[in-house]
Amino acid sequence: MSVQLQSKPSRRFVDPWPIVTGGIALAMLLALLSSAFMGKLVASTTLNIDPEDTEELPPVQVKQTAIGALRIEAEARIPQNRWVTFEIQVLDSQDNVLASAIKQAWSESGTWSEEGETGTWEESDLNSGFDIRPQQAEPLTLAIHVLEYTDPTGQEIDEPVPIRVMVRNGVVDGRYLWAGLIGTSLLALFSRVAVSSTGTKIIDKTIPDSDIGDRIVMGGSDRLLRVMLEIEADETSPKTLQAHVYVKDSQGEQIYAHSHPVSVNYKRDEGKIEGATGNLTLFFVLEPRRSYGFYIEVSPDGPVDKTQLVVLEGAKTFGSIDVIHIKTN
Repeated sequence: MSVQLQSKPSRRFVDPWPIVTGGIALAMLLALLSSAFMGKLVASTTLNIDPEDTEELPPVQVKQTAIGALRIEAEARIPQNRWVTFEIQVLDSQDNVLASAIKQAWSESGTWSEEGETGTWEESDLNSGFDIRPQQAEPLTLAIHVLEYTDPTGQEIDEPVPIRVMVRNGVVDGRYLWAGLIGTSLLALFSRVAVSSTGTKIIDKTIPDSDIGDRIVMGGSDRLLRVMLEIEADETSPKTLQAHVYVKDSQGEQIYAHSHPVSVNYKRDEGKIEGATGNLTLFFVLEPRRSYGFYIEVSPDGPVDKTQLVVLEGAKTFGSIDVIHIKTN
């Protein structure tokens, strides 16, 4: 019997989904970053409006944009302990109302006393606004009407209300981009994690010893085998264990033998080493499909308390890996 053995990096079994979802998440991130610089400022001013009066901004020529909307922002700049109710309207060239919103803005402050301690507090809600997408390029007029201006007791105040107004065109609502970024990032993470468990579990064996092995029908030119070894050892384990891996064909003849180092992670409790764990993952392609056996001996065997051997058939990867390709005639 002749054996052809080759070990080399391969991207043949790469699962495209982590790459696709990762690319989408990256695109969402770039869109979110670029959205902060989108939007052209077309108007910015402060209006002083008397109660029950209306002020209009000069008409703004709005152009249609493929991305984004017209954003109107208004901030009532009132002193503390004042309430103001105002309405924002967007009018077209025929004075038709395209959009409107009513805002009850307020700013309050006071003092508090509790268990012999005192202090002051301030709260406010002064900002209003909305986004619209004009159906056509036309001049639009922004009108703001102050409906009511009072103190917290409801007493009317006969003073002009300063309202800061800003109008931007082509603005993108970043809230939806944030939701898209979080969703696609989670999808990319889940797909990446899922790749490590892709495949059919054909061997899953655990023994309280250092030598482990099992045999089953497996392999084929298009079926990647992910061979995983998990080791549990006591506190006397060295920093590196050796896993001697053997593969035997259907006749019991040895067709692969190699020693692989396994780095150990120590488990500590208050600085004292309580135990150690080690993991090894190898990838094989075995041809032709038939009965094969994987056998692993861990040395030194004294510290080893338990070993587990898991083999997945039809595995996928998310990048280039070293594949041990064995073909027998």
